[in-house]
Amino acid sequence: MHRLRRQSELARASVDFFVALPAGHVAVAFTAVLALAGGSRPDRLALVSTLVGLALLVPVWYRSAVTATDEWAAAVRALVDTGRKPLAASLGLALPQTLAAERDMWTMVSRLSRLPYHERAAALDRYRAEPATDPV
Repeated sequence: MHRLRRQSELARASVDFFVALPAGHVAVAFTAVLALAGGSRPDRLALVSTLVGLALLVPVWYRSAVTATDEWAAAVRALVDTGRKPLAASLGLALPQTLAAERDMWTMVSRLSRLPYHERAAALDRYRAEPATDPV
């Protein structure tokens, strides 16, 4: 679990990095445009080449951010998958045998926060784990 959490954190850091790059590049490009609009500048060539370079790099950083989100999503899915059984046990539920039944169970669990005493909440009873008996 610790390894999955670490992988998720690293993937998120990668996404954050690639999201920050285009934002920073756009800010620098905007500053270069303002400097060019300011009048005759001796460093006009440097400003124009900066604008062209940044214009070429922003789509690359954006695509890298999109690709990095795939890795982050996979890490989060892995965390969710490994946490299903402990969460169900802590809620006093047993995981059903089929995926469709498990989705149904988690849907009902998620609705308990909105409708905790609704009569449909009783449908969750079929997923309740058998209470452990203590030997006396």
